[in-house]
Amino acid sequence: MKKILLILVALVGLMACKNKARTNDNQNDLAMETILNTTETKTAQEQKLIQELLTSFFSEVDNRNWDEVASKMADSVYTDYTALGGDAGFKSPNEILTGWKAMLPGFERTAHQIHNEAIWVAGNRATATLEAIATHYLNNDEWTVFVGYDTEFIKENDTWKLARIDLSLYDQSGNGDLPAQAMENVKNGNVPAFAKADNNTIAAVENFFNALEARNLKNVLATLNEDIVQEMPLSPKNFPKSLNGIDAMRNQYIGVMDYTQSYEREYYGTSNPNTVLVKYNGTVTTGEGKPYNNSYVGLFTIENGKISRFIEYFNPNILLNSWPGLQPETYSVHKAGARTDSGVTQEEITFSSQGVLLKGHLFLPANFDASQKYPAAVVTGSWTSVKEQMPDEYASVMAKDGFITLTFDFTGFGESEGQPRQVEDYNLKIEDIKAAVTFLTNHENVDTNEISGLGVCASSGYMAHATAQDARIKKLVLVAPWLHNPEIARSIYDMRPGGTDGLLQAAKEAKKRYAETGEMEYVLAASELDPLSAMYVPHGAFDYYLSPAKAAGKVYDNRFAVSSWEPWLTFDGIAAGKEIKQPVFIVHSESGAVPQGAKDFYGHLKGEKDIVWLNDYNQQQLYFEEEAVNAAMNEVVNYLK
Repeated sequence: MKKILLILVALVGLMACKNKARTNDNQNDLAMETILNTTETKTAQEQKLIQELLTSFFSEVDNRNWDEVASKMADSVYTDYTALGGDAGFKSPNEILTGWKAMLPGFERTAHQIHNEAIWVAGNRATATLEAIATHYLNNDEWTVFVGYDTEFIKENDTWKLARIDLSLYDQSGNGDLPAQAMENVKNGNVPAFAKADNNTIAAVENFFNALEARNLKNVLATLNEDIVQEMPLSPKNFPKSLNGIDAMRNQYIGVMDYTQSYEREYYGTSNPNTVLVKYNGTVTTGEGKPYNNSYVGLFTIENGKISRFIEYFNPNILLNSWPGLQPETYSVHKAGARTDSGVTQEEITFSSQGVLLKGHLFLPANFDASQKYPAAVVTGSWTSVKEQMPDEYASVMAKDGFITLTFDFTGFGESEGQPRQVEDYNLKIEDIKAAVTFLTNHENVDTNEISGLGVCASSGYMAHATAQDARIKKLVLVAPWLHNPEIARSIYDMRPGGTDGLLQAAKEAKKRYAETGEMEYVLAASELDPLSAMYVPHGAFDYYLSPAKAAGKVYDNRFAVSSWEPWLTFDGIAAGKEIKQPVFIVHSESGAVPQGAKDFYGHLKGEKDIVWLNDYNQQQLYFEEEAVNAAMNEVVNYLK
């Protein structure tokens, strides 16, 4: 009996310890959640301040409040307007405004409609990408540009200041001679005063918007003249560029009457009282329940109280991604990926890696036959990248040639789970690749004897180690590989502020702080201004990660966890070549990233191997330019087949 009592006491004590441990775990989880929520709130507050700065900045430009515009800039701002025939370089706010004042006041009106902002904050530095439709009106005519802006900000005295603005031209329409006419107006002192919008003209346009919001087709048509013309110059293909006559309008608008819709609008007058410039944002839910929220600039001309002409500018990419029946043009953020009409299909998939849920894309070949088995590949991209960038680029093109391909976001990146975020740790990434291989081996349509690993840029080293460790990967393919070891890393990063040792010390301190507080320290992943960023690329030398015309935007988090410096600087991707037994194929360029590292890796390989040099292209071109991607993929597919 005494022994039984002792056992019961021990069990009670053990249960108490377990309950206490479970309580401590719950408390730790709650504390971590509180820290994450607090950090996210602080970040959201800073993002809101930058958003407000951007909105105000372009509004003040349109209203020609130049002192207000200048107050939002740093003392020296890097501007690049070469896409519109301007220049690039550092300028003072006064120098910038001198240039703008020489043209913009010569228009009757300008309207910048900014949208699609993606803002990333790291300490007292931040970057933001955004898109804009900018309409310039003069003499009953207009010139409109659809552009992307890549911007950077510095926090000075607790206030964010614009420190860089770089413009990419997507498209333009209207009278391209108007800028010269506007400059001539300014030169001659002929600066048009702002005209007040005519109340009757506004009322006629308001009737149109009110009828749309009420989803009343009869009332919509009642606001239009019989010979109404609606022009949509930025429309993508498979969507009308113009609607001519009331019948065409009826056929187009009847399809949206079951859409819930509301529009925030702002009116600008012109010298023609019958014409009004309108800036508006639509909040729309389609009949299928899908959101379609676009941004617009419209020019409405009224005759006899009704709309006779309507020029509407909107973001065609938002239309392609949201409008029923339309598809994005490619399976990536770039034009070089496989087109959606190529027959390739994309599936959203999930799988687990060491208990962390990862999200990915599975690409199936054209004319996919569920009764057949196909060769397959895991495709990964550069450091800090997400699947929608070069991984989807290469994977979708590869699928066109009969492969099942898988891309995914690594632990802590993109849509995948994992804390802290944006940690570039080869240990995690190698395990994630092997988990992706497991997903493919379990897919009923994958030929497990034909699974390849394709690594682009920095993930080449991770893919090489995964191949050395995992015999299920039958062939290794590397495109534009960044392959380094600690010696090469030191030769590169000793040129940075604090050198390699300083970065390693910063990583050590960041890890310690995270362990103690749950807060990770970040720097910008890419910056043209901040030498402490992970990729310091001044003067637009390598703007892949910054430009919305290339890879920047909402899907890419432009931050780098400072703790990443330790695994990155101590990683040896080259040494994996000694352990690889599978065939290896490399496509690189002498003007690509660390070509000597690829040569050293190639020299370690003992088995079947081949290397092709595409010296007509540099590293950035091999990430996203259609000609370069196709050239690389032709070599890869020919090799694998």
